[in-house]
Amino acid sequence: VFLFFTCPTKLDMSRIDSICEYNMYLLLLASAVCAAASFADDGAWTNGGKKRPNIVFLHDESTDGRLYLPDSPAGIPIPNIRSLQARGVNFENHYVNVPICCPSRSSMWSGRQPHNVHHMHNGLWVRGAWNNYEGVGINNTSPGVNEEMLIGPNLEKAGYSVSIQGKTDWVSGGHDLTTMVDSWSIYARFPYSVPEQGGFHIWGECGGNLSVLPGNESAHKGDWNALAVGTKWITEIGSKAQPFFAYQGFNIVHPDYNTSQVYIDRIDRSKIKIPFWRPLNELHPCDLQTTLKKGCALPVSYQNTTQHKQDVIAGYYAMIAEYDDMVGAYIKTVEDSGLTSSTIFVLSSDHGDMQMQHQQFYKMVAYEASSHVPLVIAAGSDFTSYKFRGGVRHLTSHVDMFPTFMELAGAPLPDGLDGTSLVPFLVSGESPKQPTSVISQFHGENLVMSWYMVREGEMKATFWGTGKEHVPQVFNLTADPDEDTNLALDKSNAALVQHLEEVLLRQVNYPEVSMQVAEDNIAMAKWWVQSQPMWACIVNGTCQLPKRTRNGVDLNPEWGQLWQLGPAGYWKAWYKWINSAPAVVPCDGAMSHDWPPAQ
Repeated sequence: VFLFFTCPTKLDMSRIDSICEYNMYLLLLASAVCAAASFADDGAWTNGGKKRPNIVFLHDESTDGRLYLPDSPAGIPIPNIRSLQARGVNFENHYVNVPICCPSRSSMWSGRQPHNVHHMHNGLWVRGAWNNYEGVGINNTSPGVNEEMLIGPNLEKAGYSVSIQGKTDWVSGGHDLTTMVDSWSIYARFPYSVPEQGGFHIWGECGGNLSVLPGNESAHKGDWNALAVGTKWITEIGSKAQPFFAYQGFNIVHPDYNTSQVYIDRIDRSKIKIPFWRPLNELHPCDLQTTLKKGCALPVSYQNTTQHKQDVIAGYYAMIAEYDDMVGAYIKTVEDSGLTSSTIFVLSSDHGDMQMQHQQFYKMVAYEASSHVPLVIAAGSDFTSYKFRGGVRHLTSHVDMFPTFMELAGAPLPDGLDGTSLVPFLVSGESPKQPTSVISQFHGENLVMSWYMVREGEMKATFWGTGKEHVPQVFNLTADPDEDTNLALDKSNAALVQHLEEVLLRQVNYPEVSMQVAEDNIAMAKWWVQSQPMWACIVNGTCQLPKRTRNGVDLNPEWGQLWQLGPAGYWKAWYKWINSAPAVVPCDGAMSHDWPPAQ
């Protein structure tokens, strides 16, 4: 039984007063009948005589995995998450394979590195989940990696009852127009001036300001509504259709930084470490451009202040505290249904959040705050072989999730997966098969160049583009957890840099992939120009449409405002990029470029 539905209306069995609720109710009833018939045979509950677990998988947004560590100085009150850690395994060095929503999920749910998520989109063959517009194929018959090949359908084939609630976001074609155009045009070098207008800033004002609703009024009602449906499914359907896989994807802890008074009051602001912002001319050129795009170098007085940084971080911590309450609601539902001993909880996140570190908010970058995420797996007492309790320091990543779920379920592994099952860690805290390195990458919005991260032991490196454009960044995470000292700048570390690059190249031919991204970007941009009659006024921000029809034909307002400062200069940069042969163009480290733009 595979249930997949999204409804903005909270399900209320006592008053079914919307079409959405009524249809959902019929689905639940039909599912219950099917489940009872399908799982009446105990063979669906056992696999070769071995009991198979129910699995509750909770996947939130934007959570820095270091905040779940037992010695985290942040001190965020997360008692429900701590309770799962106490009776399970906390993977302390777990990474996403791409730190942004759709590519992260498509990589994890398909069990493939982003450069192996090949798919068809808009009639074009796309060679990876490069950006937030690209995920798996848009339908189950699409060539390449598509929805039928993901975790849920594979568990369903293995006899699991599957419920998918909340945010999914693993299929190509989602997200807004700015995501598309900014991702395709990462190698267009538009005019900018940092002193005059804060650079080419198109993604808001560095996280904006903290918003706090009064009392216990939640700013995340959509997550609570999906939770109500998900927990009701466990109680009324899943408990009668075991084994089950119940998933909820959450929008919390994603910016904007919105919370309520009851949660902000839980945060001890004295424990918040305020990040230091170094001068812009000391940033790596590619970091500089990301800082500019995120609006973190605007000429406004409030940004580089202790108050602004503390407010953003406090709001972020408060959202994590609210998410912990949501985790608690699932724990209680499983307990009240008498399923605690037969259920495995899995908690993780699609990426982290920079929390004002390195003069950034949001995600998309290789730094720990963005790419290092939590993973907690807590097995019920029925599964006595999963006896290890505590932290695992081995390096793991999201591509390991697919084979882990399959082994937990006793299901066959499909071909083409890149990860390794983490189940041995549940048994002994060790796994001889686990690779000694992990990789991550990204190629989309808020960047101006592809990057690739590799970590081995305590050493972590980020390589840019084809490797020829910029010196890489290398950090010793034990001696330098804040990633401030680039060891690659010291020529005595040349052998170390070469070794880390070799480790990366064994897993991804990153110079070749960077060129594939540049080629796919231009191909997709040309498809859009040919298929969207209004593309030119969209790009320069001059489309004059009634407000009710603007959705889908607008970029973020900052884009058009900047363009109008010198349209000829911006058009020159656009046409130079889209009409040239695909190329990886170095990041600009200057405080201005082609400024002022030609009118």
